Amino acid sequence: MEGKRDCVQAYADLVADYPDLFRSTPFMPALGNHDRQIRPRGSAPPSEPVYDLEATAFRKFFELPDDEWKWRFDIPEFDLRLMALDFHHISDFGTTWQSCQPFDENSEQFLWYRKWMAEPRRFVVTIYNERNASVRGQAGGQWRELFQRGTLCITGYGHYAERSELDGCVYYNTSLQGRGNRYPDPHSRFLAGEDNYTLLTVTRAGNLVVELKNLQGEVLDRREFPRHK
Repeated sequence: MEGKRDCVQAYADLVADYPDLFRSTPFMPALGNHDRQIRPRGSAPPSEPVYDLEATAFRKFFELPDDEWKWRFDIPEFDLRLMALDFHHISDFGTTWQSCQPFDENSEQFLWYRKWMAEPRRFVVTIYNERNASVRGQAGGQWRELFQRGTLCITGYGHYAERSELDGCVYYNTSLQGRGNRYPDPHSRFLAGEDNYTLLTVTRAGNLVVELKNLQGEVLDRREFPRHK
């Protein structure tokens, strides 16, 4: 509903449409711009904000760790940490189209992420909703330096499948609707215009296997990360 910050009906409808899935599968979403939208975007920034920066409805509906618009979730048995950041439409920052929290070197989420990335973990997976190449360059490249302390980053920015690699960190783009325009990362190693998803598996040997798969379950791309980075 336009201008209504706490309307959770869209989330309730989603869960009601797939009751068996949500009863059996933990669901921990990373915040995107559409999860905050309360007014029409239009062709130019309007007089009032289009997005609720507090993500009121999202935080009201979902039970997530930390601040919920950013969160950390550890799986100690596999020494695996998942980190969700608030990155999307960063080119609109500072306008009434702004849809995410600040991300400069003094911002809350940068300092929070830097703190947790200082802790050693076998595997760290970071997720967000912005183009990988755009995120890496923020804060004078300091985000890229922090990503290098982890294992991989996953975004749902574009409608395609991609794996990129830079300075020891691997970056993925994944989308269930994968047949859209492609915007290759300058360091792309794999790129495909197919509907896809990303599957992470920790093997009995303790390695992390990451597969880009199409909706028929066929493996498009596979990468294995050893237990000792």
